[in-house]
Amino acid sequence: MFNVKTTAFILCMLVAAVASSACSRGGGEGAATLEFWCYSGGGAKDQTGAFWQAVARGFERANPGVRVSVVSDIPHNYYMSMLGTRFIGRNPPDVMLMDDVDLGDLAREGMLTPLEPFIRSDPNYRSEDYAPSMVRDSHVGGVRYSIPWYGSFVQMTYRSDLFERAGVKPPRTWDELLTVCRRFQQALGMTYPFAMSLSGSFWMINWAWQNGASVVSPDHKRVTVDTPAFIEAVQFVHDLMHKHRVMTPALTGGTKMNDLWSTGKIAMMLDGAFSVGRYDLLYPQWEGKWALAPLPAGKHDVSFYGGAHLVMSQVTKDRDLAWRFMVYVTSVPNQLMYADMMGIPPGNMKVFELPAFQQRHPHLAGMRVAIERGRNNPLAPFFPKIWYDLFRNRVVDVVMPDPQADVAAVVRSAARDMQQVADDYWARHPELAKGLSKP
Repeated sequence: MFNVKTTAFILCMLVAAVASSACSRGGGEGAATLEFWCYSGGGAKDQTGAFWQAVARGFERANPGVRVSVVSDIPHNYYMSMLGTRFIGRNPPDVMLMDDVDLGDLAREGMLTPLEPFIRSDPNYRSEDYAPSMVRDSHVGGVRYSIPWYGSFVQMTYRSDLFERAGVKPPRTWDELLTVCRRFQQALGMTYPFAMSLSGSFWMINWAWQNGASVVSPDHKRVTVDTPAFIEAVQFVHDLMHKHRVMTPALTGGTKMNDLWSTGKIAMMLDGAFSVGRYDLLYPQWEGKWALAPLPAGKHDVSFYGGAHLVMSQVTKDRDLAWRFMVYVTSVPNQLMYADMMGIPPGNMKVFELPAFQQRHPHLAGMRVAIERGRNNPLAPFFPKIWYDLFRNRVVDVVMPDPQADVAAVVRSAARDMQQVADDYWARHPELAKGLSKP
């Protein structure tokens, strides 16, 4: 439930956004107007608004007589609520940014325009220029409703200066991770060289994928966390703390990974590309002393890659204009500008081939292989419930603090409750079972 202050804030933001949209739609005499919405990146130095204004003005110059109205100051936590209000009023923006997890609901409700006809007829748009995982996530029920905007990978962030002092390279496998940690303990006296957040379950899925496991079956009908491969992955993370003692158990009791990084108590951590653009701002003491590497591989070399997409409303009047805008903003020059201003990896993989990008963003440039091998969370409608709620509460919060925990027994017990949620969902929504994207 929203409190009074939160509700008032949302209403004020909504009034301001709608007023801005109404004024811009009035536009100049005879002007074609396009309305675009996205959420803000947050923070005092957020460049989201500046970027989208620059893109809008560039599109206007390339298309005389067109006006682009940009709403880019909506906090992410309120974004879908405010979009929902616009959809309910049958007056949504023409084009909008949307997280992959929110795409399915609007598409299934018939609120978005299918994009396959535009993609097939436009020689300037090439799906193969984007990460395979994001192209797959553009489909709902076998129909493409979005095009990728940007994605975020999960990576190993490490102190390059400490690695040089210890005489080691970033670990490439689970065994090497343990070996490198032992080297830091012996050579530099570092107690717990590695860290990952244990405040939720987001990060855990990477280890499962690498061990050949998944949260749900390909048809999203069966919960598969009780398989030996999945349990083995959870056990490995548990052992990093309690058996191998290379990751501090304090992470389960409130100590934050970023605090350990800030104070130099760890040499490497599991983190996301969404944080990379803020490292030097948040940790100026380590500027020039950190780098990125793919996650150490298990049986498979894979890690998370997912993000935001561009979609077109079903009620957009000038769909050809809206499509031209979508292609324009995903072009290589604009995606390079996005990386420069935001410090976030672009969605268009052609940007990675530019010498300018490689020179200005060496940390991101080296992660292209990890992006191409990336995998997103399953987009089953009940996934947030079973993974971010049940698995976190029933498994992560239970076994990780307990050195004596029976990991297999706890996971199997949680799997039964998770399966019940999936069964209940499909019993209520059998019509949604066809064409779901694979996990």
